[in-house]
Amino acid sequence: MKFYFDHYLPSEGFVNRHEWTGSVEKKDPGQLSERMHQDVIMRVNYFRAMAGLNANIKLSDDLNIMAQEAALMMSYENKLSHYPDKSWKYYSDAGVTAARNSNLSLGLNFPNYGPTAVDEQIEDAGDNNTNLGHRRWILYSKAPLLMGHGSIPLSNIIKHPEPEPEPEPEPEPEPEIDPNNRNSSMALWVIGNPPDSNLNPVDFIAWPPAGYVPRQVVYNRWSFAIPQSRNNSADFSSANVIVKKNDTEIPINIIHRGNHLDGNDPAIGFEMNAEELIVEDSRDQIFSVTISNIKGTEKDRYTYKVTTIEPNHLNTIPLTGPNLIYDDTIDEIEFGEISAAEIYELLVSESVKKDWFEGVEDIDNLKVQTDSSTSNSIIVENVEGNNTQSFHLVNNGDNFQIINKLVPSEKSILKFDHFFKYVGEGTCLNVEILPDSGQWEKTWQRYGKHGFQVIVGDWDNAWNTIEIPLKQYSGQTIRVRLIYRYESGANWTPLPGEDPFQMGAFIDNISINECEEMVPLVSKIIQRGKNIFDISDLNHGIYSLRVKAKISSRWFDHSSSKFIQKINGLEPEIILDKFKVYPTNNIEIQVISKGLDILTIQSSENGGASWKDLNSKNIQNDVQKRLQFRFDTDMQNSILYRVVGSKN
Repeated sequence: MKFYFDHYLPSEGFVNRHEWTGSVEKKDPGQLSERMHQDVIMRVNYFRAMAGLNANIKLSDDLNIMAQEAALMMSYENKLSHYPDKSWKYYSDAGVTAARNSNLSLGLNFPNYGPTAVDEQIEDAGDNNTNLGHRRWILYSKAPLLMGHGSIPLSNIIKHPEPEPEPEPEPEPEPEIDPNNRNSSMALWVIGNPPDSNLNPVDFIAWPPAGYVPRQVVYNRWSFAIPQSRNNSADFSSANVIVKKNDTEIPINIIHRGNHLDGNDPAIGFEMNAEELIVEDSRDQIFSVTISNIKGTEKDRYTYKVTTIEPNHLNTIPLTGPNLIYDDTIDEIEFGEISAAEIYELLVSESVKKDWFEGVEDIDNLKVQTDSSTSNSIIVENVEGNNTQSFHLVNNGDNFQIINKLVPSEKSILKFDHFFKYVGEGTCLNVEILPDSGQWEKTWQRYGKHGFQVIVGDWDNAWNTIEIPLKQYSGQTIRVRLIYRYESGANWTPLPGEDPFQMGAFIDNISINECEEMVPLVSKIIQRGKNIFDISDLNHGIYSLRVKAKISSRWFDHSSSKFIQKINGLEPEIILDKFKVYPTNNIEIQVISKGLDILTIQSSENGGASWKDLNSKNIQNDVQKRLQFRFDTDMQNSILYRVVGSKN
């Protein structure tokens, strides 16, 4: 995970820093910024390092210049070829040489250049890439230590009209700019002299590799190669491949069976349905791969495991310690550390019992927040008989959610008023709840009714009140959001010049009764290695504790809540110190007690099915005390006795 953040993500955002100085229209290959080149080689080295290969590849200034020529040739001609000829409208000897030694990429109305093109070459999708040649050159065990890179950012496509046919031939028309389409291109020089020694020798080269792999770089085409050597010249013509996902075999399709004629390391390629790669609820997916019946190698069978992960999601950080803390008990809490974390933040929230309500009247103190844009942008006034302000959701994705987490009781009900104007039949308003499990859950939904043509004023006649019981979330910390989603059909989203007030969903008077609001009280930074902390500075009350981790300058979400209650007084305790039966049919019981207001002797003559009080003593709970009970008993019968304590 940390490696992904440190060596993959920093090369994102390259579209804003390529600083290209050239022009496709003017046939000028131009130059790219040094940062752009570094972004590309960082991406190349990321993939190589993940595969266990030498990841110290650098770029050559001379090869960069030639690769830039090749990239311009591809962009100007709007097609790819490793063997362009002089019929191409833009031609250079340097570009031709680079084209023969490079992975080439072209994107139509898509920024398929720079690091994105490296991703695309590793993915190697398409019917013409079943031998996974681009991937295999980037992940070649004997790749040159110097590569070259050239990229053409998105530029208008140059159209080349054909000349008029005879009998009246015209001079070749001037090229024209296509105003509606753009392309981008990239050349990555990957073929060259191998290093003098085999750096980082590996048994095999797989993509995705064995171990933990971010799902963002796992594609449905997988490959397995064995480095070519004197002792290994792999032939996969009869090889078998078995892939299991979470211990269940899944279907795969072998698309390439390589051998020593592959040009680099012989490989086998296979693909699976994209649905098999879906990460469910941010959970890790474990794939076991077995490749057998390989010829020409020292080993004929390999097995390895790939675990796809969601790098933007951490498994919850467990917090352990007492749930009830008294004045005389240990108040230390411990959380499980994450090896890659740099520091942690502890958030302490205090429980406040209330009937939660948001009426959209005090804009400066709203209890909800939105990531649609700003809170003010989704607040309107005077909607259809409602003389107050309300929320207005009209664009796809418009939403608002409760800021502080709430803890519903079994009696809690979420209640709100809403009003639909023009809302498409494929557009809905959802109520979603985020419990401690970390996944938004839909609890209520309403679709609109309008198609592409509507009757003026054909919307709700009055405000509608919705009530949603929250019993299933009793005792859990939750967040609630209302979100407006467009799915299909007529899209009643206001265009420039249209009145948005006639479209969308309006919401007001949101309430949750008999709940607890977790009001943030304090946050603390906790250094790595200090995962045991005390909460002695908290007053008596109910609190929730949550921890989040920082990895590679990135803060992750808070963990699930751990609830604690700090109680005034000593921890209740009764210790039986002495039990004596006297010949006079008396029993004496001595106990040591603390944290209780009343101690009571009880007896049972039916084996504990029912109990009756015999004697009680009022005590103070602020100190430990020794108490004595003496009472008569019936020696002829079997009687049980016990001491119970209670607080006023």
